[in-house]
Amino acid sequence: MMGEGKGYGHSGESLVASTLNGCQSASCHQLDARAHSMLYSPCSHGGIMKVARYYSVDDVRIEDMPIPVPGPGEIVVRVAACGVCGSDVMDWYTQKKAPAVLGHEPAGVITAVGSGISTFREGDRVFMHHHVPCFVCHYCRRGFYSNCAMFQQTHLDPGGFAEYVRVPAPNVERDVLKLPDSMSYDVATFIEPVGTIIRGVERARLRHGDTVAIIGAGLTGLLFIQAARLWGGRQITALDLQDWRLDYARRVGAARTVNPAREDAVAAVQELTGGRGADVVFVCAASIPAMELAMRLTARGGTILIFAPPPPDARLAISPHDILFHELTITGTYSTAPGETRLALDLLTDGRINVEDLITHRLALADVKRALDMTREAKESIKVLIEMG
Repeated sequence: MMGEGKGYGHSGESLVASTLNGCQSASCHQLDARAHSMLYSPCSHGGIMKVARYYSVDDVRIEDMPIPVPGPGEIVVRVAACGVCGSDVMDWYTQKKAPAVLGHEPAGVITAVGSGISTFREGDRVFMHHHVPCFVCHYCRRGFYSNCAMFQQTHLDPGGFAEYVRVPAPNVERDVLKLPDSMSYDVATFIEPVGTIIRGVERARLRHGDTVAIIGAGLTGLLFIQAARLWGGRQITALDLQDWRLDYARRVGAARTVNPAREDAVAAVQELTGGRGADVVFVCAASIPAMELAMRLTARGGTILIFAPPPPDARLAISPHDILFHELTITGTYSTAPGETRLALDLLTDGRINVEDLITHRLALADVKRALDMTREAKESIKVLIEMG
């Protein structure tokens, strides 16, 4: 387990200060090697593949479609595994895209390479990010990469819940990363989620010694606990309405866990922080009551980072008086960018962020609807992966 107070924040010290031995066992290496041999079969001339296409909450179909062919600067990757994200079950969001092949946390092996590519070759094991920024527009120059037009227009074709994906040239150039031999495909699916956590911690300007509260102990909350410890956060309190999730929170390093249904959350956080409240509060639950609770948990001069996306019509009542006189900051982050995915790869490779124990279910492509339902209900799952086999 990672120790607190390592000083990895805005002190200028490198987060990845030393190289640790890989945490994959010999059996994992053997399994991944067999998976690699099964996955890698060049297919540059097309063919037919299976995809899981989302039409509605109750209608997800396994369909055939042509295996994509790479154009200049592009690659085709056979997907080994793809994580199911909470955004895949935000029905107000996914319904606007339907019909669509969802899934944006894939990892796999390159099976075809377009002309003009010298940095990758067939057989390379890779992570590929579904969005990339241009780095030169107004938003990119200010560090708000997710608002870049290129970022919003780039995507994997057709999506991660498919046997193969085509990666566009801008994505290949900016955010396709080779995987170290020690990293399994399952762990590699966490590069994008961990990248989003890194952005959140950085945006909140978490400093060494800050007290932290995390509302929601699902996957993102559990990752925030680990990242907050790395950045030097202390007295980390995790809050959730499900006791079994709080058990996970304690395992990954929360100093205190609170179920607000049974305990006064504000009093618990104040007791742990000398009556001040939390310097940084991460809201990982997409509910207005969770955000209202965050306002009551935050110390003077503190920051609230809204991480879980509420529906577009959601409204939060806030006190401008408190924001001004308590000098509060309310902010949010969405997605991740190439700098953060590279740091995520390093943290996962070194074992500084542990994700193996957060994978609760592994399902096949044919079971994507079940995987989505399980993630949506969140009764027994932390992280569900689709493995192509």
